[in-house]
Amino acid sequence: MQILQQLVLALSSTSEMASSRLLADDNAFSSPAGSTWGPPVNYSRPPAIVLWHGLGDNYNSSGMLRMAEIINQIMPTVFVHSVYLEEKPLDDEKRSLFGDANIEVDIACKQLAQIPELTEGFGAIGFSQGGLFLRALIERCPNVTVTKLVTFGSPHMGVLELPLCARDDDWICKKRNALLKKQVWNSSVQKSVIPAQYFRDTLQYSNYLEHSNFLCDVNNENPATFSADAKKRFERLEKLVLIKFDQDTTLVPKESAFFQELSSLTGQLVGFENTRFYKQDLMGLQKLHKDNKIDFYSVNDQHMHFLDQFFVEIVGKYFGFGL
Repeated sequence: MQILQQLVLALSSTSEMASSRLLADDNAFSSPAGSTWGPPVNYSRPPAIVLWHGLGDNYNSSGMLRMAEIINQIMPTVFVHSVYLEEKPLDDEKRSLFGDANIEVDIACKQLAQIPELTEGFGAIGFSQGGLFLRALIERCPNVTVTKLVTFGSPHMGVLELPLCARDDDWICKKRNALLKKQVWNSSVQKSVIPAQYFRDTLQYSNYLEHSNFLCDVNNENPATFSADAKKRFERLEKLVLIKFDQDTTLVPKESAFFQELSSLTGQLVGFENTRFYKQDLMGLQKLHKDNKIDFYSVNDQHMHFLDQFFVEIVGKYFGFGL
């Protein structure tokens, strides 16, 4: 119980910890005041689009509403749905921090399957951990069809750090983080603290395989729980778009957004095509890559900081007026 209380304190302290929250009034979405984006001349109705927010955010935040607004300005008739686990925004935000990730993906799966506008398939955009959750949804939910997946700074190969301290000189926060990392494989932590469930350290790989409550299964890394069906569903994607933030200090390593990891032997970054995950094609990533269905983008900014114009270009290219 004491371990959980410490984690709750750490993850709830937004003044001390970095966040994946989308803020429409900061540098994350910077464009001239009152800017609008009209549909292109050759506009045609794209599939519906589903959004999933990140850690410490909620489906009804100003940033998420801004994303939906931009999509509707580009494509006025498109149906946009933002995944929620609780109707009250504050409660939904708490669910992004605490709970069982497997249960949360299952809730989203049932939610999307009941929406008539999504029955013919849809595109999906995930922000930070929302991108990882959408990938899990694709793999696990046979009753929904995702045609294209775009992820912004998502921890596809996990994180080596719990949410970092916002200030480099905050030694109390750093000391607490070090303590919490030692408890990350505790079963109660794995089933109740969301970021812990995609913690992945190649130096502790055996512990990861044995104790990970979520990511290990999503990545099909454990031979004992390997799912050929999950792999087939992921391979059906028409396009996977991976976006990395070059100055990211929230997602560690930032290259996790590109399905990369650090070598357990050298500590150096392992190339995209050189990871075991890719070479053994555990989840169909190799097949998608060889079929030219994966696109990579790097944004020279911090975690979840990008211009409206960049979002417009991504949405337009992959969901609207020309792939």
